[in-house]
Amino acid sequence: MGTARGSIWERMDRVIFFCVIGMVLAGIIFVMSASFYAAKNYDVGPYYFFIRQAMWALPTISALLFFMLFDYSRIKDFVKPIVIVTMVLLVAVFIPGIGKHSGGAQRWIDLRFALFNPSELAKLTVIIYLAYILTKKQNKLEDFTFGLLPPLLLVAVIFFVILLQSGFSTGVLLLMVAFIMFFIGGASIKHLISILLLSLPVLFFFIIRVAYRLDRIFAYLNPWDDPSGKGYHIIQSQQAFVNGGLLGQGLGNSMQKIRKLPTPHTDFIFSVIAEETGMIGALVLIGVYFIFFIRGMLIAVNCRDKFGQLLAFGIVSLISLHAILNMAIAIGIVPTTGVSLPFISYGGSSMLLMAAGTGILLNISSQNEIRVKMGVKDIENIIQEGFSQE
Repeated sequence: MGTARGSIWERMDRVIFFCVIGMVLAGIIFVMSASFYAAKNYDVGPYYFFIRQAMWALPTISALLFFMLFDYSRIKDFVKPIVIVTMVLLVAVFIPGIGKHSGGAQRWIDLRFALFNPSELAKLTVIIYLAYILTKKQNKLEDFTFGLLPPLLLVAVIFFVILLQSGFSTGVLLLMVAFIMFFIGGASIKHLISILLLSLPVLFFFIIRVAYRLDRIFAYLNPWDDPSGKGYHIIQSQQAFVNGGLLGQGLGNSMQKIRKLPTPHTDFIFSVIAEETGMIGALVLIGVYFIFFIRGMLIAVNCRDKFGQLLAFGIVSLISLHAILNMAIAIGIVPTTGVSLPFISYGGSSMLLMAAGTGILLNISSQNEIRVKMGVKDIENIIQEGFSQE
């Protein structure tokens, strides 16, 4: 057993491994700093969120190690059970006594000792399912009815169930990852563009029918029109970056986290990091995610089998989009919505499932003996291949 582990350790991408371990540990520290005052709003002790985040770190690292050692090709044997379990859990949140309602959303299953968010599992499930089905239907994807439609329907069903849980941002992010995987998997460009154009009015409808979503759009367009109301959160988040300057105020010294940022330990933790560590600290964290993205994409590009390649593209896209959207929201580039910062934000379900996905990615790199010494040109090549399939 020791030899096998040593062999995997030598062949896998150790840079990604240490990036994730570093982010998990940094996340524990910043959750402690960001949540100390916020905990009072939840009537819990000042170290409540810190302790829970630290407790989730052990199963998170265990999941990373387990899937790092688990042969990713064997995941094909469990696709159907994974999909069924995910659907059951997504529906279970609506069952009284099992589901947990909080913050206007019905997204959690109460495990008594912790809360579990099935939508986080759904993201990884969609990636696994699409990698499997797109590989299986490789020669049928040009046929919309028998090739593209079946997996598209499952993605749509999961999206609407998540939407019923008030998880619009989660659902949209899931659709973005699915779209990337359909493209990489070889689906017709014409079909994908048609689906995209048909989806936009539907997404627009779900935005305007819920008042707070529309308010966030208006707040994004002009936050100073209502600085103490709709635009308050964006303004306070941007103020954190101003306060941080180049070198920051020092760990634990953020002022914006004290009753100014709505969720400083989750959605706006990047703002707290920027205020306490400055532009330098923020750029270091951005750099870590960039390294993860580049090396992950090169693993996907150089993977020798289609299933592993699609898995890798899906996992890297999911984690990278999460990071980009969270940081863009904190800066004010996109409207405010609930997207966590991978491995950093408070939330055990997200951290655990993303670690599992990263473990799969590391196993792909080891099984294919991928040495990440290529250039960014390789990523361009896979995109050109996608277009050439049309």
